[in-house]
Amino acid sequence: MVQKKLVVASKDETLFSQGEKLLSAFLDRSRQATLGFLVKGIVHNLNGSLQILSMQMELLREALLKEEDKVSPSLNVKTGQCLAEMDKLKALVEVLMHKAIHEDQETPQRIYLNNLLEEELSLLHHNLFFKHQVEVVKSFYPQLPPLRGCYRDISQGLSPLIQNALEAMGTTPNKKLVVSTSLREKQVQLSIQDTGCGISPEIEPDLFKPFCTNKRGKHFGLGLFISREVLTPYGASFSYASRPGETTFSVFFPLENTGTD
Repeated sequence: MVQKKLVVASKDETLFSQGEKLLSAFLDRSRQATLGFLVKGIVHNLNGSLQILSMQMELLREALLKEEDKVSPSLNVKTGQCLAEMDKLKALVEVLMHKAIHEDQETPQRIYLNNLLEEELSLLHHNLFFKHQVEVVKSFYPQLPPLRGCYRDISQGLSPLIQNALEAMGTTPNKKLVVSTSLREKQVQLSIQDTGCGISPEIEPDLFKPFCTNKRGKHFGLGLFISREVLTPYGASFSYASRPGETTFSVFFPLENTGTD
């Protein structure tokens, strides 16, 4: 019989491993911040170019319509398609510029949660997995009181919840993301439900701790930790329910921390 030796990591080894993870996560976040700074400048320049192209295309379409009897019908169709695609680009650029403006503001402001969620979801359309494989269902309370806080805090706190839901559905046959808001007694509630693999019971006790993850690859397990650290100062609380094929995370904001008078 072959005896198996149980190797227990020492405290120093554990701390070293956590330090490596922390450094790797920090470098990854630093790269993202640098890229984000560059993207802001690119978006600003892209917006100017799109405005010029859009005006020129409109002039071209008007000229083609005046010469309609001399121009192939397919040319008018292609011109219309180009304008439609440019409108999509302009809408995306507007969302990016709006987000950049609000994230630069460090003072508390009124934040309309439904609008913020619409922006977060619209920006995910660059993700081919999200765009082509995930069914998105939105159920937003129509007269939700605005939250009060820094836009980038609320955005940074909620974004990991959406990202975690998408990652959980990576290998599941049914991919459905349900994002809903509601008003419950003295709280504004946001719920994000996915049809993913569920939460492993082994990691539940450490779910909101750093580096807690059951995903492989480049996943640092910081999403829920960041969400809690960023949103708790606003009085937010969390709850979740999970089983294979369905997980729901909910965030509750007290009404006293909304923008209501």
